[in-house]
Amino acid sequence: MAMEYSEKELGWLWLNTVLGTSVKLTERLVVLNGGASAVYEKARKGEPLSLPEAVTPRQKAALMKRFREGELASFKDSLERGGFHAVTRDSEDYPRLLREIYDPPTVLYVKGRLHADTALPIAVIGSRKCSDYGREAAMHFGFELAEHGACVISGMALGCDASAAIGALRSRSSEYPTLAVLGSGIDVIYPQSNKRLYDMIAERGAVITEMRPGLRPTRESFPQRNRIISGLSKGILVVEAAAKSGTRITVDFAHEQGRDVFAVPGRITDPLSAGTNLMIKSGEAKAVFGVDDVLYEYGIFLAEPPSPIHNADISGLDANERKLFELLKTGEKTVDALCEISGLDAAEINICLTEMELSGIIRQLPNGLYSV
Repeated sequence: MAMEYSEKELGWLWLNTVLGTSVKLTERLVVLNGGASAVYEKARKGEPLSLPEAVTPRQKAALMKRFREGELASFKDSLERGGFHAVTRDSEDYPRLLREIYDPPTVLYVKGRLHADTALPIAVIGSRKCSDYGREAAMHFGFELAEHGACVISGMALGCDASAAIGALRSRSSEYPTLAVLGSGIDVIYPQSNKRLYDMIAERGAVITEMRPGLRPTRESFPQRNRIISGLSKGILVVEAAAKSGTRITVDFAHEQGRDVFAVPGRITDPLSAGTNLMIKSGEAKAVFGVDDVLYEYGIFLAEPPSPIHNADISGLDANERKLFELLKTGEKTVDALCEISGLDAAEINICLTEMELSGIIRQLPNGLYSV
């Protein structure tokens, strides 16, 4: 069934196809022309738009170009074919918390289900090049938060972000365990190795972005993405971060937006924990030693301590997965080593390893090693 959009939504959507993520310029245009539906109506009829002084010559030329309703219809059809849809400022499903920030996106492109109100959204972020400790902690917090009713927000980056999402997806009791915010177009998966994770997040939660389909990530797009991660969340949990880390941008946004900030302490000699330890020391973040420290802030009290996440069920493994699992029980191995011992090809092994990792049965270590 084709997605139906109101004229207000079409106004925002058309402006997004022309102006992209220029939020303040888009807002000014909407105000000057009497609303998003008025912008759409003027464009459709070929009437001139009232333009703000800040508009560039290129933007002006694009806005004054004759509106072709067929082009917008084609754009909507392309979204539909890709399994995506758009949520605008005037859509019922636009997240309520995100509306509160200084510069909320005018349009969000969505794969999956987006809700105006998500039960206890908590961002879990950290270093891309995380340690084993950071990866394990991110998975643990992701799982425990989802198990106790939270929705885990992340940027789906390598390292802590992806690990937190994987942990959340391991929760079978949560109907909406996780949501990821991209720094690229909704159809551009970065890194490509997260393709399976992307599909699983979209199947049980949502993947969203404010960038138009087809756009590759840039240096500037990640900070823009980070304001959405914190804007969607009631609080953010930094699992692991060096003294100079991209997570600092998200933490700064969180403080500006009035969100809670938590951090997981690390060893004082570990450079990858220098940032989180400093946040705790300076009072920028509250130290957490378990998921109960986060949940307590939102009136959720655990009767029992959190359970470990490694008691994975292996009863559903197929023959190839079970063969690989038994081989990994004898020690850590690379894909090449598993190919040589098992007789399976690399493509089949990678599929099996990904499925088992997402199910919490095995884990990926640095240097391409896998272990149980």
